[in-house]
Amino acid sequence: MIHPRFQAAFQTFLKDKDKIINALQLPYSNAKLEATNNLIKLIKRNAFGFRNFENFKKRIFIALNIKKERTNYILSRYHRFEYQNGEN
Repeated sequence: MIHPRFQAAFQTFLKDKDKIINALQLPYSNAKLEATNNLIKLIKRNAFGFRNFENFKKRIFIALNIKKERTNYILSRYHRFEYQNGEN
């Protein structure tokens, strides 16, 4: 006779057999994403001192070593011509 807990575990393995095989055979993993989510949740729990969302976002970028992208604004042809010729 098999213990009921082991029987439940075996049934789970049999039910999810194809998923378990895929996880072992394929090189895909969401571990990095899960670690990032965990870090953000940890910062959120300790974020009592942040005054606003921008400070919270900056703290996440610092923790993840992410540099904020610079936005280059697209000028119209007319404004680009003025800017290049020093008329502005």
